[in-house]
Amino acid sequence: MEKKKLTFKPRVLGIAGTIASGKDAVADYLSKAYGFKKITLSDYLRAEAIKRGHKPSRDYLRRLQALLREKYGDDYLINKVIETILKKDHIRMLNVVIVGLRTVIETKKAKEKLRVKLIFVDADPFIRYMRQKKRQRKSGFAKTYEQFLHEEALENARFDFHKTRKMADFRINNDGSLKEMQEQVDRIARKLKLKKKR
Repeated sequence: MEKKKLTFKPRVLGIAGTIASGKDAVADYLSKAYGFKKITLSDYLRAEAIKRGHKPSRDYLRRLQALLREKYGDDYLINKVIETILKKDHIRMLNVVIVGLRTVIETKKAKEKLRVKLIFVDADPFIRYMRQKKRQRKSGFAKTYEQFLHEEALENARFDFHKTRKMADFRINNDGSLKEMQEQVDRIARKLKLKKKR
């Protein structure tokens, strides 16, 4: 039996940003403070990798994403997200935040179908390098700062990420503390007239 689509329009925010800039931290705060349901694009990739019997490493996920885009189109992942949000059995998704938008096609589709407002998160490259190093220390993180910058440049070029950056409705500079980041989110929330959870 085919599921009926929602008759209301959920409020949807999108988060894009540079590597280790704090995209998940912004989404987690929106979830905790404002009641947003968090959806991560890479979760769909991880699920597909596991289904194919592969460990969802960053390198494999990058290759898998390229394969899926080639086979199904550049909007494959965002179409999966849109389908998830608009299903009637996800009626509690009145407020949704999508983490990990990268390409212009994904962002345009999200804005067109879900009226997404895009938040772009960034931080100083060396700060982001140290955050990633700290986060992945247990897995034997061995990249140098130069390698980090080189890999990021390759990834940004592959996805034309500079174009996605220009599509942002709001920007967050996450060089500072967690509290400073949350204050920036609160300012955005006031502009969007979001209500904090009590």
